[in-house]
Amino acid sequence: MSDAKLNQTYDSEEFRRQGHELIDILADYLGKATSRSEMPVLRNIEPDDLVREFAFDSPENKDLPLSGYVRKVIESMNHMHHPRFVGHQNTPPLTAGIIAQMCTTLLNNGVAVYEMGPAAMAAERNVVRYITRLTGFGSEADGIFTHGGSAGNLTGLLAARQAMSEYNIWEEGVRHDRPVGIIISDQSHYSVSRNAKVIGLGAGSIIRIPYDSRYAMQTKLLKETKQKAEDKGIRVICVAANACSTATGTYDNLEEIAAFCRDNKLWFHVDGAHGLGVLFSERYRHLVRGIEYADSVVLDFHKMLLTPGLNTMVLFRDGKRSYETFAQKAGYLFDKQDENEWFNGAKRTLECTKSALGIVAWAVIKYYGDEVLGRYIDSRYDLALWFAEAIRSESEMELAVTPESNIVCFRYAPAGISREKLNDLNRRMRKEIVKSGEFYLVQTELDGTIWLRTALMNAMTDENDLRQLITAIKRHGAKFENQ
Repeated sequence: MSDAKLNQTYDSEEFRRQGHELIDILADYLGKATSRSEMPVLRNIEPDDLVREFAFDSPENKDLPLSGYVRKVIESMNHMHHPRFVGHQNTPPLTAGIIAQMCTTLLNNGVAVYEMGPAAMAAERNVVRYITRLTGFGSEADGIFTHGGSAGNLTGLLAARQAMSEYNIWEEGVRHDRPVGIIISDQSHYSVSRNAKVIGLGAGSIIRIPYDSRYAMQTKLLKETKQKAEDKGIRVICVAANACSTATGTYDNLEEIAAFCRDNKLWFHVDGAHGLGVLFSERYRHLVRGIEYADSVVLDFHKMLLTPGLNTMVLFRDGKRSYETFAQKAGYLFDKQDENEWFNGAKRTLECTKSALGIVAWAVIKYYGDEVLGRYIDSRYDLALWFAEAIRSESEMELAVTPESNIVCFRYAPAGISREKLNDLNRRMRKEIVKSGEFYLVQTELDGTIWLRTALMNAMTDENDLRQLITAIKRHGAKFENQ
């Protein structure tokens, strides 16, 4: 390709034309998705068939314009903005965040060092300060953005490992003659236990504590659980709590866990990826009472704060701990190794090339703020409680647990049918509903029982949508029950 030809690919007027066309396509899609049209929530197509549709050598793709490609992508994606998307914890992002992310995509600045993305680090710094005030942390707190809650939990656990080990585990490696362990709930997100293995602690380091009837950690068993681990030669260094759990949306008692960690000089980590958005809610903020005592906290903006993903913040009550975690030399990046330079992101995260996440989060907070985000949280949590009562009123349906967040677990359960058959019935029914495109919902397993699971993420999902979901479940359930 000649230089002239290459330069033409960056033609600003061609970008303007394509950009305007793209906005029109996306705006039309947004209008259709939010209007409760006949558009299915998810297109029913087999994976291999879709691969063939996107094949480079497919005849229909030979002269495919960029606008046609965008439409093709939209058609075969799951529609978060559809009010009957009630499945996974994916949010329909707000427009300010979308526009901000479009900007950062074009600029394409990494955020390893300040020079590569100055505005990104400045925005990130201000968002960190904003959230630390909400958590009740003091001026010594600090934080960093990362791509996703799994990476956030890894960052927090690495800090715990480094801070609480009796030697420099980062430099010396894990010493198997002095094993350490982390107490987690059986309802913790899989990334917590997986990350314990990733950082070299091994499966034996994962010390599970039972949950109660709410699916929350049984905090009364903390002392006993710690003692049992120590009897096996494992020195407990951390307790990881849920705020809230992924399966049921249940909040652990952070105050009691914090007190236990203080009394026993343990690191207190809170996985608030999904549920820490209640910091913006006056009505539901009490669910995370005790968060101010956590040593490390994870918050996903791309879950309950209506921000494009991935966009995660890791906070440290003692900001110095965030620098200890990744204390290593990279001469081509940093001149000074002995200073805590907040503006050089690679010193405090496992990612070197990191997107300008702070710019996107800054836009969402600035242009919507506490009022909109708080109202959103309140409305989704309120709707979950309403939905739970609607399920209780149905004789053929059963609720797993009273919801504490926007997550509701329930099932179709007519009397006189065995658990095994009901499990199969609910699995088949969910697949049929998703296949029909009427709704998108998921399932989870609790104590050997299959439950249908909704995460009420869409601000436009209302009581009528959920009434229609109940109707669809009863219709499909009756069909399969009689087969």
